[in-house]
Amino acid sequence: MLFRINVQSQVLEQAFTDAGVPFALRGATRFFDRREIKEAILLLRGAATTTAPGEPLFRPVSDVLRSIGWAQDAPQQPGAVRDRWESLDALMKLADAAPAGTTVRQFVDELLERQAGQHEPTTSTVTLATLHSAKGLEWDSVYLVGLSEGLLPISYAQNEAAVEEERRLLYVGITRARRRLSLSWARSVLSGRGAARRASRFLSDVR
Repeated sequence: MLFRINVQSQVLEQAFTDAGVPFALRGATRFFDRREIKEAILLLRGAATTTAPGEPLFRPVSDVLRSIGWAQDAPQQPGAVRDRWESLDALMKLADAAPAGTTVRQFVDELLERQAGQHEPTTSTVTLATLHSAKGLEWDSVYLVGLSEGLLPISYAQNEAAVEEERRLLYVGITRARRRLSLSWARSVLSGRGAARRASRFLSDVR
């Protein structure tokens, strides 16, 4: 299963974990092993002891994440800063999606439970990989997910050359499949702050 950016792996990792399907993440650090995620969880554990009862979850979580580099608006430049923001924003999305009344302590417990469930598999696995890390590899079946505007092409591809590079990345993904290829995109994001998505403009070129 291929995707554009590392942070997309979090939802996929959790889905496969919940379904009991073994998987391996190639070419990227597992979500809960990323330095910024470990740092955020540590700080949230501290916030769990000081947050006032009844305070909405998004407030202490956003305060913690802002203290280590998250902001509501994504940085436009690619690279390490953007990757870090994407990881922290994924935590913010989890907080937004939590049931009303969830405490910081309960949220941290959920994160730790997710973390504990993501051991490296030892049997046949589904491979999760970014398009960049898939170069030079092939599989019998490939599922390419997240083919929506803002992800592919990525939102910071603002000129013709950058958009064409994104188009080449899609070509890389498509040509990784030996026998079967599936392409997909989602109309919305599981987030209280997320907006509706549109299908990638590249899909009209796929025959």
